[in-house]
Amino acid sequence: MDTNVKNIGNAAIEAAETAVLETPPTPEEKAEMQSLIDAGVFYGQSHARTNPKMNPYILTSKGGVEIIDLAETIRALREAGEIIRTKLATGGEVIIAGTTPAGKSIVRALGEKLGVHYVAERWLGGTITNFKTISDRVRYFKKLKVDAESGALDKYTKKERVNFNREIKKLTRFFSGVESMDKLPAVVVIFGLGGNMTPALEAKKSGVTSIAFVNTAADPDEVSCPIPANDRSPKSLELLATYIEKAVSEGKDERIKQAAALGSKETNG
Repeated sequence: MDTNVKNIGNAAIEAAETAVLETPPTPEEKAEMQSLIDAGVFYGQSHARTNPKMNPYILTSKGGVEIIDLAETIRALREAGEIIRTKLATGGEVIIAGTTPAGKSIVRALGEKLGVHYVAERWLGGTITNFKTISDRVRYFKKLKVDAESGALDKYTKKERVNFNREIKKLTRFFSGVESMDKLPAVVVIFGLGGNMTPALEAKKSGVTSIAFVNTAADPDEVSCPIPANDRSPKSLELLATYIEKAVSEGKDERIKQAAALGSKETNG
């Protein structure tokens, strides 16, 4: 391991021990911190680009590059996990968004694996703030697919069918991750605030809770729960995605348990 990285890692672990953990860290907690270090989650952007509002989340600077305080990252990950679990357990839905080269494939894979709404291509303006219009477009897209599969489009000319197929391909790119979204999400998780400002602004305007991985050049005040982290590295985002996956899975499990308990109570009552 590079000496500078090792020194930064030691400083990050010390910060976590004093700022996050009330008792001496367990081997598991030290391993968690080390995994964040190994994934490069602590790398910020250049000092010249730092948003002053991110200063509380910065541990130090090395070679003109900001070093994120992983104690703050861990604290924010805990908070985000609790938000996601609570929202899902109480019937809310989550949408994850990430359209940058570093995050889009991770977001798509995570959304498909968890069965949650996601946007991995361009976020269409109004997805949250103009939900009815977007919902109408999604319904049109779904009907168009059904018509194509059933042969209902066969009555049109060859040129018209080509145009329909082209439209289906285009709409699939934008709507495949939100086909089942029939109500506003309770929480938006953004993989990289700097490259995904539109969902953050729409969530803020609509009063929807937002969680985002935020690098040192971004404004953390734009989201409900900023998570200071390297959002430009696939390796970093892949590790951070495991925290989101765990929280979503636990929230879904809790919702199932609550529904089962309610059903049992009604049956016995």
